[in-house]
Amino acid sequence: MPDTNKKDGAASPDFYTALNQALAARGLKLENVCETSDPVSRRVLEDYGAMFMSDESVMPPPVCMFTSEADVLKFQAAAKAKAAVIGGARIELQPAAMDALLAAREEAHQSGLDITPRGGTEAARRSYDDTLRLWDTRFLPALAHWMKLGRLSKEQVERLRSLPLRDQVREVLELEKQGIFFSKDFSKSILYSIAAPGTSQHIAMLALDVDQFTDERVRRILARHGWFQTVKSDMPHFTYLGLAEKDLPARGLRSILVGKQLFWIPNVKGV
Repeated sequence: MPDTNKKDGAASPDFYTALNQALAARGLKLENVCETSDPVSRRVLEDYGAMFMSDESVMPPPVCMFTSEADVLKFQAAAKAKAAVIGGARIELQPAAMDALLAAREEAHQSGLDITPRGGTEAARRSYDDTLRLWDTRFLPALAHWMKLGRLSKEQVERLRSLPLRDQVREVLELEKQGIFFSKDFSKSILYSIAAPGTSQHIAMLALDVDQFTDERVRRILARHGWFQTVKSDMPHFTYLGLAEKDLPARGLRSILVGKQLFWIPNVKGV
């Protein structure tokens, strides 16, 4: 889906300038969080990096790309998790994110609305293995699709399947430059459909897929409680930043409309 009606980009500082400031305030350095010379890491940061701008009430990940379940579990234990049963599903988020969600639900209920997770338990907290499994739900069908159409040979498909994960992601992104897309409907980048393994905001316990994402009233309520859409074209996905919307441009984020939905994405030159 094309972007339309870009807004306020000029009011935002460069994402990397703001990111360095945000990390420094937490005693971190960008070079220790993300290897920006690596095209995969840089792409991941520019697609999902809004979570690093969150306020001090939450803990962003120490890296932009986890590489093992053990590292994810260590981070999630440090960030802690708060659980709630919502819409029949037990979900887990960082405590401040959960408190804000519950407050948003209370406001929604006062207007006869609701905010519930889309997709059950994995609408919120996910493990490293969850992200790997979800990657394969896009990656493997796309290989079969493009081989059937003759865009990929059997040998290419076998090679892609056997690659180490980071190399696999890198080559998928290169193929997408040729129009060989790996999203669910093969029409856009896989990263607008599902995160690369180890990179999801769900791992950070700062993301929720919302069933009522098409309702503008629900989106406004979530925004008032610090929840925003930050991954362009991932329509049900909301990120907890814990900030007022008016403060987002100063955090290196710019607003765009995709269809009728407002996204706050990293303000990266040329993107």
